[in-house]
Amino acid sequence: MRSFRTEQYVIPGNIIFRQRGTHWFPGDNCAMGRDHTIYATECGYVKYYKDPVRHPKRQYIGVVFERNQVLPLPPNSMRRRRLGMVATTIEAPAAVEADVDPSLPVEGGIVQIQKSTVKERMGEEGRTLRLRPGYMYREANWEIGRAAERAKVKVRDFVPGDRWKAWRKSTIRKAKTAEKKGLGRSVKVKK
Repeated sequence: MRSFRTEQYVIPGNIIFRQRGTHWFPGDNCAMGRDHTIYATECGYVKYYKDPVRHPKRQYIGVVFERNQVLPLPPNSMRRRRLGMVATTIEAPAAVEADVDPSLPVEGGIVQIQKSTVKERMGEEGRTLRLRPGYMYREANWEIGRAAERAKVKVRDFVPGDRWKAWRKSTIRKAKTAEKKGLGRSVKVKK
């Protein structure tokens, strides 16, 4: 059952063709629902066509942006995309002549620009970031863990296996919990 005729205007979400099974397949700027309904994904005009390059026997439904366009588009042709943009070649900008400040040092017609020194934050002296796997600029975890040392912050040394301290903390915590539970109980009086 056809809902839209050829060259009829549709908006995204409009159901173009409702079918049982796959007699028609989605083409350009269309998609298929799980009940094989073909709907538009872009604004444009409906076109029914065959594409022997993709599949020799299938019939496709597509949406084009201008009424006079024909589907299927030739391979490697410029295609109009979302927001009405068309892919075009980039033109090189014309050379710009700029007035050079006479106070800048010039060597052989090349102006040398001196980098201003950026004040590093405390603890980040000599810090270099490298591109790591996953395209991240970050330090390794062992370097991050030494940030306090670089910032010259005094940190209490970690004593591995200090079970005595852990036992004292857990005992104090258990005693406080038992005390809270004891305060919450109410005494029942027999009559």
